[in-house]
Amino acid sequence: MTKEPKAGLFIKFNSITIIAVYFLILVGGIVRSTGSGMGCPDWPKCFGSYIPPTTESELPKNYKERYAEKRMQKNERLAGLVKGLGFPGLASDIQKGKNVKETHGFNFARTWTEYVNRLVGVAVGILIIICTILSYSYLHTKKRVFFLSVAALLLVIFQGWIGSLVVSTNLLPGMITFHMILAIGLIALLLKVRVITTKDSLEGLMSYKPYKVKRLLVICMVLFFAQILMGTQVREAIDSLAMTLGEDQRFSWIENLGIIFYMHRSYSLILLALHAYLIYRLTKSIKDFRTSKYLVWGLLILVVAEIFTGAILANFALPYVLQPIHLLLALMIFGIQYFLYLIIKEKESSTGELTNG
Repeated sequence: MTKEPKAGLFIKFNSITIIAVYFLILVGGIVRSTGSGMGCPDWPKCFGSYIPPTTESELPKNYKERYAEKRMQKNERLAGLVKGLGFPGLASDIQKGKNVKETHGFNFARTWTEYVNRLVGVAVGILIIICTILSYSYLHTKKRVFFLSVAALLLVIFQGWIGSLVVSTNLLPGMITFHMILAIGLIALLLKVRVITTKDSLEGLMSYKPYKVKRLLVICMVLFFAQILMGTQVREAIDSLAMTLGEDQRFSWIENLGIIFYMHRSYSLILLALHAYLIYRLTKSIKDFRTSKYLVWGLLILVVAEIFTGAILANFALPYVLQPIHLLLALMIFGIQYFLYLIIKEKESSTGELTNG
């Protein structure tokens, strides 16, 4: 088989990009946990500049009202589009949401935290562009690599636009969740490309009923994805409580979250039991498949760490430092699940072992 001329370089950049996307998720989690989401009240600039100010004195006296008005003008256009698509309720929230018209003063720490988040986002975008260019060398041998790379580029552009709407709507509930779903989709695309380009170097195959393990992986992925979405709902509820109760009442936030938090917490025990069985099945099934062995044990460590950090968050008033880590662990778990699924699927199809084991 003829090797693609830029295969090695593409695989390296693909790996770097996957790491960079996870780092962006971590930074985004820091932005969220520190309340820095509106550190820059405009987009793509920050306080009208590509390099934000360091003191409030650098801004005009009426800057709060000016940026709030710009956001409202953008929201009016967005609401018209959303209403035209048949979502009048969402259009009303965009225009009249209780926090949409809120003004934001300059805060050095929050502004520069959000600014770093945007810089990392730009770096990810550049890496995606490089990957797309390099993927052209696969066009005549593995067309899926090229088209999936283009899809990843389009998704990043769309996600950037959604990011601008997150700012203009002042972190409208639901918009942040959608932004997170797009990040998961980007990870899935990059991992899919990774498996396609490296599958020939993978050795061995699951030796015991791979189709059953693959089915179990799908169940775990679907249920865990639901848990991630539920977690974003908990996070949005916390944001609302932070604004209504204030930082002084931080230790009472958890008890005021309501049923969504208790569902999220109880559901984690079900997922723990299911993943324990998944990991047991994987360890019994994999032979001479070193990559997957590392992933399986990594999955075990991450699941335990995710439960542990969740327990600390619930019992110690949501420590700032653990919130982004909890989110990062969740998406790493999903990434490993999906990567294992892709490996099994690709190796099955290449050997014809689709049903029996």
